[in-house]
Amino acid sequence: MVAIGKGKMAHIRKHHGKWLVNVRKKKIVARKTFLRKGDASKWAYKIEAQIETGQYLTVKKQERLNEIRVCELLDIFYDKTKAKSKHPRRFEYEVNHLKRYKIANLYLSQLDTKILAEFRDEQLEKGKAPSTVMKYLGLISRALNKARRELDIPVSFNPVSLVEKPKERPKVDRTLDEEKWLRLIEHASKINFEVSGKLKNQHMKEGKLTHYPNRKRRPLYFMKQIIIFARETLMRQGEIFNLRKQDVDFLNGTAIIRKAKNDDPRKIGLSPLAMEQLRSLPPSYDGRFFPIKSRHSFDGYWRLVLRDAKVDFNFHQLRHMGANDLIKSGWSIAEVQAQGGWKTLKALQRYLHIQAEHLAKKLRERG
Repeated sequence: MVAIGKGKMAHIRKHHGKWLVNVRKKKIVARKTFLRKGDASKWAYKIEAQIETGQYLTVKKQERLNEIRVCELLDIFYDKTKAKSKHPRRFEYEVNHLKRYKIANLYLSQLDTKILAEFRDEQLEKGKAPSTVMKYLGLISRALNKARRELDIPVSFNPVSLVEKPKERPKVDRTLDEEKWLRLIEHASKINFEVSGKLKNQHMKEGKLTHYPNRKRRPLYFMKQIIIFARETLMRQGEIFNLRKQDVDFLNGTAIIRKAKNDDPRKIGLSPLAMEQLRSLPPSYDGRFFPIKSRHSFDGYWRLVLRDAKVDFNFHQLRHMGANDLIKSGWSIAEVQAQGGWKTLKALQRYLHIQAEHLAKKLRERG
């Protein structure tokens, strides 16, 4: 055993073929093993100096950034917040998806604005939508903020906050005209869909794909009703899937949305056409009007309808169409905002695409 330093606070001894250093000073204990005795002595002098000047604890915390990778931070963040997530399966997928990128293998000490900006530009060059890239950066930002506030991980600042956000693509008004709308409703009422092409078992990594030339798939029995209902009510997809019989008051023409995107339950009005769609549906085993296993499952049926109807449209844009329908019928902005559950006017304005023909009609009515 060898003691070094004036106060003999550090001890070096042989331990299983290596040199073990123990430093005890001012009620602080530090230990580490080295292959060479010279390295052990240098480390002991350095640690004693840091303890003496009061820098040891600060330096030790900063060194943790050289031990924690981004992927490990994402796992910690997921474990701490999954219980509060509205969509835990989707949250888990987003975390695991981000962990596949090279940036997830970096240590937190390496994560800076330059690395994040390069990651942003790389994803945009690969064709990722700006909104998707923002989700990646947002997930990293949330994990870093959680680490700073509650996990005692010494992140001095959040570099994501300094990275310029990618510009959103120009919004495209995909409101369907009357012809396309009727075509969409027609194909949503089909008895079956033709599914041709090569199919692959999800458990197959390699192998010959099987070809099914005349395979058919039965549609959802409520596809037509859910399309009309979504446009009539301005409800979000998740809100529609969770709507149950006890939430609807057919006498007063209202419905209570208990699980909303912004966590604020609200009561909305139902048009006669919307209530007609609900009345036409058979009862389900769990009381939901539109019992679907998952959003992913519904999207598969939705894509088949769009394919056969030959329209470029997504389900959420039915909410756009409904908002514009109400504005054209004379509803005020405040009334539309209450029906759709938008918290701010700015959020609502993203959905309003008032056509020039409607504006010209209003001017003619004014004289």
